[in-house]
Amino acid sequence: MKKRDKKGFKRNISRLTNLFIENIDDFESDEIIQKKAEKKKIEKSVKTLKSDLNLKKGRVIEIKSNNFCDVDLDGEIVNCVIGGRLKIINFETRSLLAIGDWVNVDVSDNPRVEEILPRTNSISRFTEDSYQTEVILAANIDLLVITASYFNPDIRFGLIDRYLCSAALRNIEAIICINKIDLIEDRSIMTEESDFYLNNGYKVIFTSTITGEGINELKELLKDKVSVFSGHSGAGKSSIINSIQPGLNLSVGEISDFTYKGVHTTSASKLFRWDFGGFLIDTPGIKTFGLRNEDKESLRTVFPGFDRFSGMCSFYNCTHTHEENCALKKAVEEDKYPFERYESYLRIYDSLKTSVFK
Repeated sequence: MKKRDKKGFKRNISRLTNLFIENIDDFESDEIIQKKAEKKKIEKSVKTLKSDLNLKKGRVIEIKSNNFCDVDLDGEIVNCVIGGRLKIINFETRSLLAIGDWVNVDVSDNPRVEEILPRTNSISRFTEDSYQTEVILAANIDLLVITASYFNPDIRFGLIDRYLCSAALRNIEAIICINKIDLIEDRSIMTEESDFYLNNGYKVIFTSTITGEGINELKELLKDKVSVFSGHSGAGKSSIINSIQPGLNLSVGEISDFTYKGVHTTSASKLFRWDFGGFLIDTPGIKTFGLRNEDKESLRTVFPGFDRFSGMCSFYNCTHTHEENCALKKAVEEDKYPFERYESYLRIYDSLKTSVFK
């Protein structure tokens, strides 16, 4: 057997040389050419050289890996390769695609996602490091269902506040679903605390998967909308969804005997079709929900109940933290605004770092 001929390889030898410049004012900076790899702008994800081909529009329903995803193409679920060109787009997020993304797919050969269409909105969490990497939970949604349980595990109103602020900043309608009300002996305690949200314009629904209370009311709100259920793990999110549409058969978890907190049952986000119209994006339960550091200045404009005091402070940009003659702080002192909710605002506000680049 003859040895294979080695491919010719010519080494490009670069040499450093001194350049004498008599007059520095005559030197043009563009005489030096630098070549380096760089991320392409996000606009490149929308328009490609393949846009003139027969691309088919679909919706991402599940992300299998960094290379593959399932796309709903007119009711047909197709496993698609994620185009390599998209991987050099500067999305500044942990993943390229999100559940609910609209994409254009080249179906001429092996189905391949070639373009990601602009998102109308998205809901995300952010890593707690200094760089705050964004992790998108869902995109292009109409309704956020904030799922909590009053008991087992105990309700966390601070987490509800974070969800409401995040939804408001991204122009997403949000409702509060308090589950497991069959475990509550004295409902007056529950309604007293939840009335704050009702009185400030939020929809609050009380549900029980045991008695069926509130399930039909919630179902009507979900009709013909793209909805996301998210909240504290163990609140019964999967049980509620199974009660609304039993055929989905989502896994139902238990409560840890050690921590009395929920055990995650949803391991990855996925989009389902409701049989009564609309879609569900099921996301993993999370125990912390972050906001962007950039949201710090806007927090005062979207926190529940703060709009009633807009324009009443001495300073137009009052943060309601340290300023004098603050209408909100005065309302807290006079029991016109709940102290617990104000404390929740301060915790969220202090958790966000002020940008050093401003």
